[in-house]
Amino acid sequence: MLRRTTLLYSRHAGSSLRSARAAAGQGPLHAIVTRPSCYKPQPQRRCIHTPPAKLTASHALPGIGTTGAEDLASTSVEDGPIGEYKRLVQVGQFIDDGFQRLIVSRLDRLYRELLDYTPAAPSDTKSLGGVGYLRKLFGRAASDREQMPDTPRGLYIYGDVGTGKTTTMDLFYDTIPTPHKRRIHFHAFMLDVHSRINTFKRTHRATDDPVPTIARELAARAYVLCFDEFQVTDIADAMVLRRLVTELFRNGVVVVTTSNRHPDELYKNGIQRESFLPCIELLKRRCEVVSLDSGTDYRKIARETETVYFSPITADTNKVLHALVGLASGNAPVERDVEVRFLGRALVVPVAANGVARFSFAGLCREAHSAADYIELAKHYHTLILTDVPVMDMSNRNEARRFITLIDALYESHAVLIMSSEDDIYSLFTGKCEVDGFRAETAKIAGPVESAHLSEVVTEDRFNALAYAGEEEVFAFQRAISRLVEMSSRRWIISGRNRILAENAMRQEQSADEPMRSAA
Repeated sequence: MLRRTTLLYSRHAGSSLRSARAAAGQGPLHAIVTRPSCYKPQPQRRCIHTPPAKLTASHALPGIGTTGAEDLASTSVEDGPIGEYKRLVQVGQFIDDGFQRLIVSRLDRLYRELLDYTPAAPSDTKSLGGVGYLRKLFGRAASDREQMPDTPRGLYIYGDVGTGKTTTMDLFYDTIPTPHKRRIHFHAFMLDVHSRINTFKRTHRATDDPVPTIARELAARAYVLCFDEFQVTDIADAMVLRRLVTELFRNGVVVVTTSNRHPDELYKNGIQRESFLPCIELLKRRCEVVSLDSGTDYRKIARETETVYFSPITADTNKVLHALVGLASGNAPVERDVEVRFLGRALVVPVAANGVARFSFAGLCREAHSAADYIELAKHYHTLILTDVPVMDMSNRNEARRFITLIDALYESHAVLIMSSEDDIYSLFTGKCEVDGFRAETAKIAGPVESAHLSEVVTEDRFNALAYAGEEEVFAFQRAISRLVEMSSRRWIISGRNRILAENAMRQEQSADEPMRSAA
């Protein structure tokens, strides 16, 4: 029997959705903002007020109060993050949450400091000729000055998935009056930095250090940087960030970032992590570290029914997915083996039609693809149909990591994902790391001679490392599941880039609302 995954939603749908629903005579929306691409402060938002039965306000917010909407109404602050948050609660756009209000108060402090802040011109410190590039990446900064005088202290917001970290940061970003600001997912930011480094190397001597130049360029464009999902997972990023973070602060940049981990947990157990520790300490000095951990996943508040994930994988599932290619593309002609060219290479799309791409899991996640591939794919296609997603464990951790990166890219571009999988999304990754199984597999690969010395080769440290890796994958997969939950809802599809599916979903919603209006 074909099993459909019924999932939840709480994402702010954006102005286009509000207009569409108003034209259709529809009721308002659940609205917990999670990303800025669809969040634009506008007057007279219409929304459904979700009763906050399980939500409590337990933290005081200066200028707002401690008990919720009644205290919010008494505040005289009308601008900045606090004023905007207050207004959104009053109109029912946000559920008043004490944990979020605590973060908003910190962001409001930074907002007011930024009103009077104008950074000096970016530093023009030259690279130290003749000093090795790797040595400079891991060595001390050329100057002992880590920050321009009077630079406001930024904010590092960490906590569980779906609790509103991105919501509050986006609220802050949208209220800052300066045009010299930039909001970007951390994955995309690091891709941009590595691209700039490669460009620099082609036009400079091998001994020249690209990091100060790149930092000055970034600071000249924006002195307020907002990062979503700050994370460090490989040595290449760690090497660059060790210097880049220092240089950005030296050029007067203010950083606000979200993360699922405390700074002390960044790049944990990474190669040469001791060289990255100064970067962590600098982040803690230059950013106030605050936790947003209310225990409420706002992406799961309002239950919606929208069938986009199908399990298990059967002949019926394949027929449904084949039909969905036609529906999502408006029955446009199907092209095969379409090449998407970027960065001097090509990504081959097996099946494509009018903004819809179809891949198997093996073709997109078992093959060696990077975040750049997935970001480019999401740019070119508003809908991805992904077939035959298996249940993964630690023996498939590379595939799992690519799958997680793919979900991040689709989420950031607000693409529609339609997927068939071996099991439901909550069961797709086990994170198991069986020691006996690992010994057996290693013995098969090693052969009879090496297997005799297996106990010497496979040490306890190795098992600990594998166990940690499994923990990391499980943690990352939890974030991916939260995003998959949100991406499965009718609201996500209505506000998405596939107008054919959006219109179809709105018709379904109108049909579902008819009996309730008749009964009323």
